[in-house]
Amino acid sequence: MPRSVSRQSTQQAARVATPAPPPRAGTPAASSRATTAAAGWSPRASSGPLRITAARIDDGIKTTPRLALPEGFSAKPTKNDNTLRDTVHGQPVVFEQSAQGFEVSGPGGRTFTIGADKKGVDGLLNEWRSEVKAAKGEPAYDENMQLNWDSQSTVSGVGTAGKLMSVSLGGSSFTGGAHPNAGTSIATYDARTGKQVKLDELLTPQQMNALVRDVGAKLNSLKGRDGVDGQSFTSGDPADLRATIAENFALTTDKNGKVKIELAWESGVHALGGMTARFTIDAPNDPAFRAKIGLD
Repeated sequence: MPRSVSRQSTQQAARVATPAPPPRAGTPAASSRATTAAAGWSPRASSGPLRITAARIDDGIKTTPRLALPEGFSAKPTKNDNTLRDTVHGQPVVFEQSAQGFEVSGPGGRTFTIGADKKGVDGLLNEWRSEVKAAKGEPAYDENMQLNWDSQSTVSGVGTAGKLMSVSLGGSSFTGGAHPNAGTSIATYDARTGKQVKLDELLTPQQMNALVRDVGAKLNSLKGRDGVDGQSFTSGDPADLRATIAENFALTTDKNGKVKIELAWESGVHALGGMTARFTIDAPNDPAFRAKIGLD
């Protein structure tokens, strides 16, 4: 699953970029233009810097129960529910699991599955069986009885552009630790291949570098409810922010055919719940980008 899916293990963001020096004194309009240019938020949507149109801390990106699919593709929901029961030192233990997903089909009969991965489902079932077996061979301490496990996962739609489709992956689990894991992430797939796509594969190095710098600078000034600020979404490592941006993005297309890039990731601070740092960016409109997303 992409980065930022778990509130215990997630949190990749980055050190805030050093702000550009202030422009020389001039008219308010000229000063505003100079600041915008220095930050890289150009109104051009081509091979130059990308324009951030919104930045906020909120409860997360809007989703739909059905997937948003490229033309010519369809999807049917899948579900894998399991309940395992056993007894350890006279105490009943149970593992309840629900894994939801979608099987996506395209031209030529090619299919792939998002979520409800059988390998992952079976792996967790086998892990629980192994823990139960080990506990039966040990003294009956309270720690050995933390075997009432629970695992839930869901997939919902976010948007589509060209031949790419974006989804929200949600999940929660308790596997005997001090706290349950829970979280969501967004991911984008190429419907033609079923492979997850990273944003730095779609943008030029110059575009990606400018976007990482601008998001880092903007993150430093974000304020959310209950006193939560952008620093709750940063680890201090610039490489982590780049990786987070590359993996946690969605593409959407508005009614006028304009493509937007949505960035969203959760904080690694457990007490923040599902709060998310989100950025909306005008996507490039150059031929290279359009070709990569299947709009050529």
